[in-house]
Amino acid sequence: MIPDAKLKISFQELSLKGAQILAQQSEITYAAALQQVQWLKQISNVTQSLKKSRPKA
Repeated sequence: MIPDAKLKISFQELSLKGAQILAQQSEITYAAALQQVQWLKQISNVTQSLKKSRPKA
């Protein structure tokens, strides 16, 4: 069995891996991001009745 110490990843290691992944991603403009959001909303199958309603304060 593998010791737990070898399975744990430090926050610093995790952050570095995340930064490397983000650095590999291509840049996107605000307009392109907005277009993606609008497209995702359009094709979303989640209806308003399925969303959790928050109590109004």
